[in-house]
Amino acid sequence: MTSTPRRIRLISVPYHLGRQGSGMGAGPARLLAAGIEGLLSSDGQATDVELVELPGSFEHEIGAYFEVQRALAGCVRAALKSGDFPFVLGGNCGCVLGATAGLGLGDRGGVVWFDAHGDLNTPETTTSGFLDGMPFAVLTGHCWTNLAASIPGFTGLPADRVLLSGARSLDDGERDLLDTCQLPFVGPDGLGGPGSDFEAAVRDLGTRVDSVHVHIDLDVIDVSDGRANEFAAAGGPPLDALEAAVRVIGDQAVVNSVSLTSYNPACDEDDRALAAGLRLATVLSSLTAAH
Repeated sequence: MTSTPRRIRLISVPYHLGRQGSGMGAGPARLLAAGIEGLLSSDGQATDVELVELPGSFEHEIGAYFEVQRALAGCVRAALKSGDFPFVLGGNCGCVLGATAGLGLGDRGGVVWFDAHGDLNTPETTTSGFLDGMPFAVLTGHCWTNLAASIPGFTGLPADRVLLSGARSLDDGERDLLDTCQLPFVGPDGLGGPGSDFEAAVRDLGTRVDSVHVHIDLDVIDVSDGRANEFAAAGGPPLDALEAAVRVIGDQAVVNSVSLTSYNPACDEDDRALAAGLRLATVLSSLTAAH
């Protein structure tokens, strides 16, 4: 599916668990400093950059986490109103909540999520208390429902309108939720281009949704291609297979927005994860065509 590319609105969300510029919150600035804006504009496609900033400080991590998503939802909504394609550079995966809320997915919107982890923990199943181990569970309506509802436009998605891809580090509680909900899932070995298990899963998803948001947590890459953050895990897909999988989405579905998150420069001593992120950003930008 191809048509005229839309102008990209790069929306930088430099927050990790509500804290600006720390940990994975430093990722967006590093990607921008490495020239991601120019890279995405190299084919003549116009690119603007917008920075999400909270109006004040928040004492509590949970409150700040969701305030970031409320601010992001407004930025995504404004980008769409201007006819731009929202490309979110986020600190962590909670940005999917704000991005999809800004989109207003309605009854026929879906999400394709690439991640080394399930992000399907809930307050009842987590053993670490790590809030960013829960956003996929929030997206699918399994926890933090009151705070999620405070994000303007947010609607929890049924399991059959999402696709988890590339995960290999799952807690027992996440596996239980994955199985109980029958959430569509393709492991690292199934990722690839035409003829892959992933292509079949995207085609199947397309029978239930009209458009998708594509999310990449950079730690989906194998550690041999770079250490994206402190949670990086072995057993990931080859970078070529991951790129091919992203292209397959563009062939099979209408993509309304994308997000690239969870890059912690402090963990990337040789800049290989940075290079992988820039490669994936280029492929994501190819999904911007208006269908």
